[in-house]
Amino acid sequence: MLTPARTESFRPSAGLIASLATTTWLDTAPTGATLCCLLLVPQPPRSFYETPAVIAQRMRAVAEALRLGPATAPPPDIGPRLRLITPTEVALRFDATPYRKRIPTGRPWSLLLGQGTPVALVLGLDPLSRSATPAQIDTYLDRATLRQRLLFAHTRTE
Repeated sequence: MLTPARTESFRPSAGLIASLATTTWLDTAPTGATLCCLLLVPQPPRSFYETPAVIAQRMRAVAEALRLGPATAPPPDIGPRLRLITPTEVALRFDATPYRKRIPTGRPWSLLLGQGTPVALVLGLDPLSRSATPAQIDTYLDRATLRQRLLFAHTRTE
């Protein structure tokens, strides 16, 4: 028996959004300006059913809800998506869902965001542990860049 293909977009659930690991850091843009960076990645599989293909499919849905673009093109400007909640926490807004991802940040990161510093939003399709060290994150970014497993956008505060 054939069933019609789903035509509506997948909407990230509260559980999926909450499960995303995040990290923030400050970097320098090619122009020399300071840039706030935000990485979103999935967690390692928690069950037999969470295959790499399933995890990547979920992350592509998250990328669609953020309107991210591939690394092979200039990052799209997805408009204001971040809201300062406290001096060390922001919330990221997604399309097609009422849920926001709460993200811990350092005070310098939040201060620069509040002053209008742009944010490079990076989404990885492959899992990375929440407890990853800066060196492991750098290795992850290098590998994912080579394998074209990152999606990008520019955003800012609401």
